[in-house]
Amino acid sequence: MRDMLKEMAKQWKETGSVSGRVFWPGGGVEFGPNRCKPGSSSQQQGKPSTSQLPIDVADAPEGFYTLYADMPGLSKADLSIKLSKERVLTISGERKAPLADAPLQQQERVLGAFERRWELPEDAEGEGISAKVADGVLTITVPKKQPQPEPVDEQQDIFIA
Repeated sequence: MRDMLKEMAKQWKETGSVSGRVFWPGGGVEFGPNRCKPGSSSQQQGKPSTSQLPIDVADAPEGFYTLYADMPGLSKADLSIKLSKERVLTISGERKAPLADAPLQQQERVLGAFERRWELPEDAEGEGISAKVADGVLTITVPKKQPQPEPVDEQQDIFIA
């Protein structure tokens, strides 16, 4: 980060403007005069990119896992949730550019496809998974397997006095 700031200061001093790219996992920002364009290195090279969706996972003592992901501006029609045979939950979707009456002077919101995979823990049930989108938050509930009762021994020990 320090090197990036030094490079920006150097560019500003020499040219009176700054341009370049800053990247983070799943995306990045191209900055310069009158622009701030989110993307990733593959987008900059003209290749399609898939951003990784950040999620929070809660392990509820009530017997389920809850996943939370921020989805502002997206509806359930914009999302897809699938569970593979390998017990991997895949959340995917796409944030499309809004129709603008005029060209954008600045664009900071990340647009395009996103995907996140989450492998179910051993104690998670593959059946009964539910999801909902409310107030810009996707909530996925994954039930835990109910503990199996220990088998009762068919024989009973008798105390000998």
